[in-house]
Amino acid sequence: MPAADEPKPADAEDKKIAGGNVIPLLLGLVTEVLAKLDYKLCFWTLFGVALVPWDLHFYGLLQAFGRAALVLFGGFFAIVASYKKRPSPFPNCSKHGLDVLMGKSIQVSEDSGHLHANNNVSMVSFKGEYVLAYRKSDVHFPSAQTKLLVVTSKDLVHWEQTYEHHTGNDLREMLLFIMGGKLFMYFFSLVPEGKIFKPIHMFGTTTDDARTWKEPVKVCKKGEVPWDIKVYKDDNGREVAYKASYLGDHYGTDDVCVLFERSYDGWVWEPISEDGAVVYRGGVCEVAFEFTPKGDLVAIGRNEDGDSTGFGTQLYFAPKDNLGKWTSLSVSLPWRFDSPRMIRTDGGDGEILLFSRYTADKYQLAPSWLSFQAQKTLNLILCSVLPKSAAVYRIAPHSEWSEDSQAHKNCPVQVIRQFEQAFGDTGFFSVARELGEKPDEWVVANYSSSCNSHAPWIYGQLTQTNIFVSKCNITHA
Repeated sequence: MPAADEPKPADAEDKKIAGGNVIPLLLGLVTEVLAKLDYKLCFWTLFGVALVPWDLHFYGLLQAFGRAALVLFGGFFAIVASYKKRPSPFPNCSKHGLDVLMGKSIQVSEDSGHLHANNNVSMVSFKGEYVLAYRKSDVHFPSAQTKLLVVTSKDLVHWEQTYEHHTGNDLREMLLFIMGGKLFMYFFSLVPEGKIFKPIHMFGTTTDDARTWKEPVKVCKKGEVPWDIKVYKDDNGREVAYKASYLGDHYGTDDVCVLFERSYDGWVWEPISEDGAVVYRGGVCEVAFEFTPKGDLVAIGRNEDGDSTGFGTQLYFAPKDNLGKWTSLSVSLPWRFDSPRMIRTDGGDGEILLFSRYTADKYQLAPSWLSFQAQKTLNLILCSVLPKSAAVYRIAPHSEWSEDSQAHKNCPVQVIRQFEQAFGDTGFFSVARELGEKPDEWVVANYSSSCNSHAPWIYGQLTQTNIFVSKCNITHA
């Protein structure tokens, strides 16, 4: 199998210009300081400090009360400023007659004391029941207490835990897919240190009944993170699994490579193209993909580390006759569509829908006159302190993608609906067919924090999160 450092197709020379080491510093601040603070106590302590007079004369006392009043007014105005909701920066696709109707949200994860971080969810419909895998831990960040749980249900209301896996390392990025009548589960293992995201390996296991699982074994390349796996049948009726993954120095100084490969057994992967598995080099990771009714590929990836096209999100297209040759926008979309998942509708014209995190704020907020490293650092910090939600979008056909995609009216990512009660740390979707497999009836899984809508993303990562599912019906005019 070609190595990850093989040459990239000549027409896709996206190159990450620089890197950084800001993530360990930020995570250290979060895990060692912010996560342990009592915010109300901190506020009133500062208020009390402001009340202390510099001297005991009348004017000193007056100045102390004035400082304390400024603290109260400052806190008041900061809270009120957070109430205003930003208008959506994305075009609305209502004119296309497409809508996504959502049922009630049902909590799947159970409250269990200090293991309150429930996230990284994957779900499928398998042999007459829903199978859902998720991460359960004490914190959002890498932890030795992390467990991988599998639960099943026939009605989305009553869930039975059928499997638990614990190794002492952090476990996340679960992926469930069905091939050859078996249910596969891939999951990623990390060093259990909250300040870093240091990979160990990807593991895979299978089951015939979602209850008895094989001993996990190593799969894929060392350090590779599969983000999306889909199984289809080729023209001869043979099952083919397609995998989009990333590999490299994410958050570091070297390139990240996006790989696109296929498998005929769910274990051994090979490049789609004769040019090799690498379809991109630069700062993009977390790539989801889907095929159009004609068989062309559409993909989306989070450009967090940045490259010569900017920061934010990249869209990709590859024709059916050359799925390994990806072309992208000349300039990245300035918004981040984190943790993306894609599906294709059954009705209409076979629309491509995107489920991902939502924010009205651009990711590329740092001034372009700063150095690349400074832009990367500032973008990461600002992204962490701004609020997040979750939404479902329509991806415009490739023929409508514009060189001016950064403009509101020309953005190829068009919002359909925001999810209710999805705030803080949220927007990690999995979408499965509803039992019975009626056209355009799906079940959507996601996780969300228990906080207010205007809470910053980093606050959501420090608080309790739970797994939710809801039925989803896609309608066409």
